[in-house]
Amino acid sequence: MNGLLLAEAEERVNITPVLLRFIGKFFLIFAAVAVIALLTPWLAKKIDAFREKHTKPAAPEDPRCKAVRGPYDMPEQKAAAKKAAPPQEPEQPAKKPYQPKH
Repeated sequence: MNGLLLAEAEERVNITPVLLRFIGKFFLIFAAVAVIALLTPWLAKKIDAFREKHTKPAAPEDPRCKAVRGPYDMPEQKAAAKKAAPPQEPEQPAKKPYQPKH
C-alpha cells in the first residue's frame, strides 16, 4: 500500500510556509485598500479647499448663446450684422418633388 496517505515523512511537503506567505500577502493588500478608503475623504477635502482658493472667476456669458438651438444657429453680433449684411436673393419657385415613373 504505497498510497498518498501512507507517504514517508521525507516525501511530505510542509505547506505551512506557503499558506503563511499567501495569507500575509492577502492581508497586506487588504490593509492597503483599507488605508486608501480611509484617506480618500480627507484627501478630497484638501483638494476641494485648494480648488476654492485657486479658481478664476468665470467669464461673463454671451447672451447670444441662449438663442443657439443647433451647431449652425449662432446669431451674428449686432455690430457685425450691420456692417456686412449680404444682399437678399429672390426666392426661387419651389420645384415639384421627384416622382418616379412606374
